[in-house]
Amino acid sequence: MLEGYFDLDGATGDEAVENRKRLLAVQAALEISKAAVSATTANAGIRSQMDLRNVSQEVSTLADAIQDALESDL
Repeated sequence: MLEGYFDLDGATGDEAVENRKRLLAVQAALEISKAAVSATTANAGIRSQMDLRNVSQEVSTLADAIQDALESDL
């Protein structure tokens, strides 16, 4: 979904590594968000709009948490 965002083809060095890590964390956050919004507990119409709004506001925070969790295990 976001593969070409950072233009990482042939990229090397610390910046490339950090961009790859961030990209993976954001992709994971988006997958979690998609699952949450499409869950059977999500209501149609206005509730789904609220879910999407909440997700859009929290994707970065969730990606940060995923990245922090992965890095704390190193």
